[in-house]
Amino acid sequence: MKQGFNAGKEIIAEARDWSDLQMDLISLITKKLCDLPDFTRFRTVCKTWSSAPPSGCPPQFPWLLEWQGEEPFTLVLKREQKFYSLFSGETGKIRIDECHCGKEFRGPCQGYLILLQRQGEYSGISLFNPLTKDEISLPPLPFGLHWPVYTNINQTGKEVVVVDQDLFKPGEKGKLGYHRADNNEWIHVEGEFRNCCYSYGMFFSTKAGRETEIYNLTTKKLLHKVPPPEGEIESQGSSVSASVYLVGSSEEILRVSWYMDWNKGRVEESVFHIHRLDIHGAKGHPFWVKISSIDDRMIFLDEFNGFSISAKPFTGFQGNCIYFLHHWLQKLHRYDIKSGIFETVPCPFEECTWFVPSLEQISSSGPAVVTDVPEKVMKVEESAKDAEVE
Repeated sequence: MKQGFNAGKEIIAEARDWSDLQMDLISLITKKLCDLPDFTRFRTVCKTWSSAPPSGCPPQFPWLLEWQGEEPFTLVLKREQKFYSLFSGETGKIRIDECHCGKEFRGPCQGYLILLQRQGEYSGISLFNPLTKDEISLPPLPFGLHWPVYTNINQTGKEVVVVDQDLFKPGEKGKLGYHRADNNEWIHVEGEFRNCCYSYGMFFSTKAGRETEIYNLTTKKLLHKVPPPEGEIESQGSSVSASVYLVGSSEEILRVSWYMDWNKGRVEESVFHIHRLDIHGAKGHPFWVKISSIDDRMIFLDEFNGFSISAKPFTGFQGNCIYFLHHWLQKLHRYDIKSGIFETVPCPFEECTWFVPSLEQISSSGPAVVTDVPEKVMKVEESAKDAEVE
């Protein structure tokens, strides 16, 4: 008779066949695997577990993709593209096919990289997932690329935005291309585009004069000009420099202003100010509202652009903070919004950008589907009727 160890007897454990786990349990487990290598290893255990669909992969914590370019801020794919997982603290490599090596991309990137090929008067462009090797070719851009500063692909993969703007020539016009899957042509808009953000069918851009313009890209209509926040620090002619970012956060647009006080070529003190756009505003005029918290959200910034995600799925990480990269610092930093404390975060790369990995594939055909865009754009256009745009 088998007895417990307390009786000094051996227990013979009955072997368990883990491959017979029910699919609902497999699905429950995969939703907890917030680091893509763990998700991939899980699916290789047995045939049953490999049936967990890539679409069941939970939200992933952003990776850092290393880049090295001959020109400033030029991101070029290498044969072995190194990445660093902030979630696991591990460094890895993605094998890139020879046909993609040397192609430019821009960050931050979510799921797919937007690959750019400079071809004189026109520019080649495609969407490329370096993990699945899936690639979708798009029609050539209707303009040549000189300094692409912003690229965006929405979550469905049905909308792509590319902005080319010389940031060192204030007042000079840039070029914007907007592509929808239901239209094989690019919509081309010219203007001064800095600190850009595309969200829910609308394009937001802060000009060198610091006012923010809101466009409906489908109609190419300028809906609003939003003055800068009241009390914004003037950096011109002082030791203080400022970097301004527009960031989509859930269904809100945030203006993240990073101020740096310089002394003898070094940043002595810096601070972030955050404002939320009240898009409907008073009497149809949107305006900025200063906020002291972004709750459970985390903001990720690189040289020019940013995005945000919720911290809830990621054990060990707290929201209400900003992770940021900049060539002036050559290190990864974290800013706690509540305490105002900066800290250096370990990172093996000096030059890198953010990449949110994904195994999901997007379709190259079909209607452009953007959740709630018509209603949101309609409300903003209605408010614009009472607010004359000069």
